[in-house]
Amino acid sequence: MKYIIKIFGIIFLTGIMLASCKKDFPNINAPSDDQIFKDKDGLMAASIGLIQHFSTSTLAPIVEIPGITTREFGVSSTYVTPMELTYGGTALSGENAGVIRLWSRLLRDKGMAENIIANADKVDMPAGTKSGILALAKFMKAMTLGYLVMDYQEAPINNGVDAKFSNRTDVLNAAVTLLKSALGDIAANPISNDFKKKVIPTIDLKNSIQAFLARYYLYLGDYQNAIATADKVDLTSKSEWWYDGSENKNPVYTFAVDGQPDTKPRWNFGIMVNPGTGYVEYQPEAGDGRLTFYMDTTVHEHALPEFGGYEVHNLKGFFDNGNSKIPVYLPGEMILIKAEAYARQGKLAEAVTQINLIREKTNDVFGVNAGLGAWTGDATSKSAILDQIYIQRSIELFLTGQRFEDSRRIHSSFVPSPNQDIVSERNRNFYPYSYVERNNNPNCPADPKI
Repeated sequence: MKYIIKIFGIIFLTGIMLASCKKDFPNINAPSDDQIFKDKDGLMAASIGLIQHFSTSTLAPIVEIPGITTREFGVSSTYVTPMELTYGGTALSGENAGVIRLWSRLLRDKGMAENIIANADKVDMPAGTKSGILALAKFMKAMTLGYLVMDYQEAPINNGVDAKFSNRTDVLNAAVTLLKSALGDIAANPISNDFKKKVIPTIDLKNSIQAFLARYYLYLGDYQNAIATADKVDLTSKSEWWYDGSENKNPVYTFAVDGQPDTKPRWNFGIMVNPGTGYVEYQPEAGDGRLTFYMDTTVHEHALPEFGGYEVHNLKGFFDNGNSKIPVYLPGEMILIKAEAYARQGKLAEAVTQINLIREKTNDVFGVNAGLGAWTGDATSKSAILDQIYIQRSIELFLTGQRFEDSRRIHSSFVPSPNQDIVSERNRNFYPYSYVERNNNPNCPADPKI
């Protein structure tokens, strides 16, 4: 498999997929689509390359960029990119390198997934291999769509010259359609052992598809389907992005641990709560096992004073080595999806039951265990329950790229300041669009104000 990854890594990085930019500069050294997608081996290599690029390159800004915006990371350098993200508001523009990196890498992976989907049916191959290729590509495209609208107000559903943008509801519905189609593919033709062994040896594709489907149902407000789909996910199964620590390094380790990183995790997961008089730091409960799971609390450092001077620690958990695997999704997310879906429907007792499953968990398959007692808050207050869900999501799903979406959804009444803000739980609602997109695509919408 490493040989295939090496070869395809070269092919993938030449930029063979369509971007949503207007201008297209051909690479005369890049192989044509016909060469890459003409047979089963080419499609399998393309699938491996897609996984590799997403897991080693795209996942980094998915975690880092909104992680700075929502205070998961403290910043210890004066470089322009993290500084602008820390301040947010109108200080952040589409010229910010982090905003550009997040946008472009998601579009790159989406384009590759689209090319695989478009060509798979043209190639004669075993049914179980084709279903695996199609299901993986649909899953990867759905993921990129989801991450795009978690951070940007609108996004193109399909790449192409002068790509048209769609609102977040339409984009999420497109992602749901892709995931349901992927489930149909593997139900009709179970994934071949050849594909599993060569392409997705550490990924439980069916459970991953169901997990992201439950996530997007929640985001769409389809609470019944969110609960029903979350219930289908096997919480004892692991699905992981794989790294070897050399050519394919854990990307969060690379930017947040290795050497002298500019960003480190805030000691309290960066959680801000509003007690009625303004945003203050949340104090983790004594004995919460997730604090020492995710960070080394024996090392005490601080972010720069101009960025709040917050206490930060060395990162652990899924990110402490270059070869540490990162979960595709965390089982605890399914429990928290159900908690929120029940709360949104006014089923408060059921929501509290799910909250307590998270708080009292000691047998998580990945070791993400709070080991706390039952929640003692106001179980009759929907807002109190949702606040507790936000806190538990912020801890349980630390550095999964979801807190920007969670803050905007659960604390929707909060309006970020247009001025520099290093205090509130988020300093924007959505990011401005990459200036590269704006300069090349006339369909790029106006930037959101904040």
